[in-house]
Amino acid sequence: MLSGLFFCQNQRNIFMRIAIPIFAGIVLFAGSVLAAQVEIDEDYMRSVEDTQKSLVDNLARKNAKASTADATELAGMFAQVEAFYVAKGDAVEAVKLSTQSKDLSSEIVTLVAAKDFGTASGKVEEIQRACKSCHNFYKKS
Repeated sequence: MLSGLFFCQNQRNIFMRIAIPIFAGIVLFAGSVLAAQVEIDEDYMRSVEDTQKSLVDNLARKNAKASTADATELAGMFAQVEAFYVAKGDAVEAVKLSTQSKDLSSEIVTLVAAKDFGTASGKVEEIQRACKSCHNFYKKS
């Protein structure tokens, strides 16, 4: 009987060691989705714009490390914008444009790794056009 009690307690300890991290992960994921919805405001979009400007400067200087960091950051930012508009609903064009910008940002990382700064700069211009298009359609007057 005592060995059965020990076995149950051991199983419960193992379960708790597994269940708690899984539960914490779910809570963190849900919180990050909610945070993505809350953080997309004018300040956030200004940060996106500032990062784009930094990327343009770093590409012009052929600074691969800084360009990669900026493009990677932009890809994450556009992923948040995409998630925001998916959750918001009824914003098909915004989802399309943010997905396009996220993908272009990822392409820039690849182009910079290949030392193709000229093509990467062209991709930034495409991102800027997508941003302007989205702002013209969705920005509040």
